[in-house]
This record gives sequence, C-alpha cells and structure tokens, in this order.
Amino acid sequence: MSAALCYRAPTTLARFMRSNAFVRAVVGPVGSGKSSACCVEVLRRAIAQEPGEDKVRRTRFAVIRNTYRELKDTTRKTFEQWVPAKLGSWKEQDFTFTIDKPLTDVTRVHCEVLFRALDRPQDVQKLLSLELTGAYINEARQVPKAILDVLSSRVGRYPSKAQGGATWFGIWMDTNPWFTGHWGYKLFSKDRPEGFELFEQPGGRAASAENLENLPVGYYDRLCAGKDSAWVDEYVDSNYPTNDVGSFYGVLLAALEVRGALGVEAPRDVGGDGVFTFWDLGRADDTAIWWLRLREGSTSERPRVDVLSHYAGHGENLSHYFGVLEERARQSGWKYVRHVFPHDARAKTLASELSVIEQAARRLGAGMVEIGPELSLKDGIAAVRWLLQQEVRFFAACSALASPKDCDGVDALRSYRRLWDEERKCFREEPVHDWASHTADAFRYAALFIKRAEYLTRGLRLQPFAVPTQLTYGEVFEELE
Repeated sequence: MSAALCYRAPTTLARFMRSNAFVRAVVGPVGSGKSSACCVEVLRRAIAQEPGEDKVRRTRFAVIRNTYRELKDTTRKTFEQWVPAKLGSWKEQDFTFTIDKPLTDVTRVHCEVLFRALDRPQDVQKLLSLELTGAYINEARQVPKAILDVLSSRVGRYPSKAQGGATWFGIWMDTNPWFTGHWGYKLFSKDRPEGFELFEQPGGRAASAENLENLPVGYYDRLCAGKDSAWVDEYVDSNYPTNDVGSFYGVLLAALEVRGALGVEAPRDVGGDGVFTFWDLGRADDTAIWWLRLREGSTSERPRVDVLSHYAGHGENLSHYFGVLEERARQSGWKYVRHVFPHDARAKTLASELSVIEQAARRLGAGMVEIGPELSLKDGIAAVRWLLQQEVRFFAACSALASPKDCDGVDALRSYRRLWDEERKCFREEPVHDWASHTADAFRYAALFIKRAEYLTRGLRLQPFAVPTQLTYGEVFEELE
C-alpha cells in the first residue's frame, strides 16, 4: 500500500493496541484519542493478518455504533481521518469500506469494514449471520450487552480454516466512563472474565493526561466552562459516575439498589393472579415487554409493585412474543389480568390484514387486551418517576443475566437519558433514541396504567376495564398532588 500512515499512540492506547485479549476496552475522557486508536487498529490488524496460500491477507471487521447518525457523522469521519479514501472504496448503500491493495511485491491486503448502526433493525439482524475477523464497538456504553454477546460468536470465523484462518481475532471497544451499574463496568471492573482486559486513561486535567499534543491549548479548561460538576467529573476527569449523566431515572434506580430492591430473588408466592404485561411496538417488529403485578396491600395511592420480568427483541413476528407470554406463564404459574398495548397497536401490519390489537385479541382473548392511556412523553416520564418512588421491587429475571436472549431491562431504564445539545451545552428534555428506548417506553406505559390497575386486581370493577384515550398527568395522579 503506497499511502503512508503516521500514527503515534499515547501511553495507555499503545498498551491497549499491543494487547491480544479476546475482548478489550479502553475508557477515557473526551478528546483522549480513543476513537483514533481504535480506527487505526482496524488497519493494523488487517496488515498483520498472515497471507493465505494465494498470498492474500484477508480480514473482515464490523464497526458498531448505537445510531446511524452518530455512525455516519462521528465514527466514519474519524475512520476516514486515519484510513484515507484512496486506500479503498466505499459502497454507500451497504455502508462498507473495502481495501484491496498490494502490501508488498508478493502479498496483497483484502479488508472489508462493515459499518453497522443499532437503530436500524436490518443491521442488527445482519450481525447474526456475519463471518468476521474482529469487531470494534464505538462508544460502548451506549450499546447493549446483547450486541457484545452476538459479536463474540461471530468473530474468528473469517478467513475460513481453508483460507488459513484468522491470525488474531477478537473485539475491542472505546467509551467515556460508564456508570457503576452498567454492564460494562460490571464486566470489566468487577467480574473481568478470562480473556477480557480493561485500559483506563488518566483524566484530561491530570498531570499524565494523554493526547494533549493533538488538542488546542486550554482544551479541557474551556470544555469545563458552563458544565455542571457531574458532567466534568465524567467526561473530563474520567471518573465512573453512579448514574449515567442525563439519565431520567438513574438516581431513583440507585436508591432502589441501596435498599435492595433490584435483582430480588423470586419469592415462593411469585406465581398466581394479578399479572399484567405492558408492551411497546417498534419499527420492524422491535418489541419490548414488561411483566408486573401488584402485591397484597396495594392501594391506588401507595401501590406495592413487583416487576417480574422483561423481554426485548426485534425481527420476530407477533406469534413469537405471544409464545413468550405463554411459556413464562407455564413456567411461573402466572395468571394474566390484562395485556396493555400502546396506541399504535391499532394500525394494520404489512404481514396481516389485522391490527396488532386484533391479533392479540384472537390469541390472548378479547377481554384480555387493552389499549393503554395516552399521555405526553413528559407526563409519562413523570409517571415513571412516581412509580419508582413507590414500594417497587425488580426481580432478577429483569436482568440479562437471567436469560441471555433478553436485554437487561434495568440497565435500559438506567441508560434512558436526555439528548445532549452540543450547541447550547445542556441537556434537552427529549430522550436519546437508542437501544433503551423501546424498553423505557413500555415501562412508561406501565407507570401510566398502574394506578388504575389496582382496581382490577381487587375486583372492584366487574365490567371490562377501559380508560379515556386522552389524559393529562393531573387527571391520572390528581389524588397524589
């Protein structure tokens, strides 16, 4: 390859790049050069691959980011800074960059780099069938652990054994500090399985701060101006926060954790009556479901809520999710009171002449399905905050650790956060749309419904339960104010 690449890695990133660990993560402040090192790593590993019998060094890497916009506007721009376009060619429709160049007079490099965003279900689905050498996860704290689990089974499968096999294979990732309840912190800072390595860069204002020679003079001092102390502590000083900055529910979930209400082992009386499910339906069949019930002694003013389980998936038809409901009822002895769907369940699906709610009524029973109340996003978030301050406990089955097929429901609630306004240097009230959105939306519907659900479980209503199609927060919770 004729193009010269001049890259000098800072101390921590040099150790990170020399590591051959199967999974490695580098954590550091904004501007510390993490993404640059990770992009250079793609090219470095491609060149280091041993050639096959035909003298071709074959590799294939996936580059993962949580949203298409960030993948396009941030990750790709960093990649192009270090891997010039003249080294290969882009297939824009596939969002793939291919290098096919002579390395020496004898060998040739053929490297495919597949860019994939988690907010495009078709991209996530493709991960399940990729044959990869390795994968890079950019800003890993915004990515669900389920993606790491999928990638773990896909790397090392290209080139094939017949083509010589992969000289090295694995997964590397970068991130700003994740909060102490995040799967990444638990995995790398607490459990640290064999084959996993963590590299921590010093803060941007530390004497040993890295990458300063590539930043404008006074970069971190200016970055601190106008920011609150929590933001500076995380993004500049690179300390692990107890909650994700901008999280809607992080502080309340931390309080629940302190009093032992997260990851509760299922009591003997978990089976029985009074179980509700709450759904969110997303694009391309992205769906999240929560199972909740009210414990004895609940009142509309002071509900005692068991959050029994959680499930999230994409690319599955409705019958798959109905099957999940039925299987969990069989396993746990649950008896359902109602299945509550969002308003878009009234829309017809492309695969059927029936709407989601009509299909649910046929499978689950006409008297068992419900369209939940509709409130503004702001009021719905307020309702979740109210619910998390009640006598609520989350069972261990809400965690991905209980079932590798499930996304971690509690981590999704923790990660549901405000959008950062880079121009105004503050958080907006609107949430980030990412992997956590569907799970958080389904829980929001549960919070809106739970105050009225108490009447159902106590048998105080003999007619099918119905709520107005339009409500305000005050109308639902007026008795509490």
